[in-house]
Amino acid sequence: MPLYLKLAIRNVGRNRRRTMITLAAMAFGAAAIIVFGGFVNSIYWGVRESTIRSQIGHLQLYRRGFSEKGNVAPFDYLIHDYASLRRELLAIPHVNVVTGRLGFSGLVSTGDTTTAFAGIGVDPEGESELSSMAIVVEGQDLAARQPRGIIMGVGLARAFGVRPGDDLTLLSTTKGGAINALAVKVRGAWESTEKAYDDRFLKAPLTEVQRLLEVEGDEVQSVVVLLDATAHTAEVRAAVERLVRERGLELEIKTWEDLALRYHQVRELFGRIFGVLTLIVSIMVVFGITNTMIMAIFERTREIGTVMALGTRRRGVVSMFVLEGLALGVLGGIAGVVLGIVLAKVVTAIGIQLPPPPGSTRGFLVQIFVVPEVLRQAFELSVVTATLASLYPAWRAARLDVVEALRHV
Repeated sequence: MPLYLKLAIRNVGRNRRRTMITLAAMAFGAAAIIVFGGFVNSIYWGVRESTIRSQIGHLQLYRRGFSEKGNVAPFDYLIHDYASLRRELLAIPHVNVVTGRLGFSGLVSTGDTTTAFAGIGVDPEGESELSSMAIVVEGQDLAARQPRGIIMGVGLARAFGVRPGDDLTLLSTTKGGAINALAVKVRGAWESTEKAYDDRFLKAPLTEVQRLLEVEGDEVQSVVVLLDATAHTAEVRAAVERLVRERGLELEIKTWEDLALRYHQVRELFGRIFGVLTLIVSIMVVFGITNTMIMAIFERTREIGTVMALGTRRRGVVSMFVLEGLALGVLGGIAGVVLGIVLAKVVTAIGIQLPPPPGSTRGFLVQIFVVPEVLRQAFELSVVTATLASLYPAWRAARLDVVEALRHV
């Protein structure tokens, strides 16, 4: 086998022009996988982090049963003793922010115009950290010193025709089923990355929403937890589950993975596109290597006949050609990895601006992440496809008739 490997490596360099063309095709194919894979991973990261840091946090806690029946009877599933729970959650490592929320809906009116809305009662201080990726594009953010101030999604504000400083009236149904009103003033408008969210929602201070809905001051609908890094989600969830069991709390825990529907849709879409690209590159490599090896057989027919006449068995001939394909795969994989990393760095440094994707409000700069898993996949693909592509030419070479091969000109 060492002899066959040495011969295979030497044979790779015999026709340098054809070898370079083949290696170039393999390298560009592997680089395409690395660049597109890095781009896809950057999109995954962007959608994930923007969703976490503008809407849902890393973890959310609800009263048990809220997921099934909370939309029908939201006031039956309020979390009590929120202040005590918040203190215990903040003591867990990697937890940065814990804030309560109270969802509500109803009508908002300027006096002349009325429209429906969906709202969230939030703690102004905690929400500013939780919604770090929801940019206030007009006016100012919520402030504890102005409890009647609200902020709206930029789409809702513009469609309703209101600006910072305008007075509004919120109408909603209280916990007891009555209609209640709250006079508020618009402080600003935010823009997240999700258009549907910006077109529908507004936020108001939690204390004012509790007063509007006639809910007690220590009751919230959900508790949102923001961590120092998304990678710690599983660890913190386990710690929260222990806390819930030890205290005997009737709470259910949802992570961002359970709540970020759009993230999973984006991941599924781009995952399939990446799979198609990988298949196309694999086919390109197979045809390229097969063509190279078949041409080598035509050029070295007499040589193959001589080797077989000297006693080399057919499996030895197969081994030589398969090892030659393996050598091409390794060289092409290395070249592709190097080229892919260089292209990823260059494209990221250039900073190409893309328009907003469907359902989003903001464009973004193209970023190509260098992902070790994608690098490994691209290299393995080059090696495996090159080796498999050499099997048929190797079989053809081993099936040559010795006498006819020696007569070949």
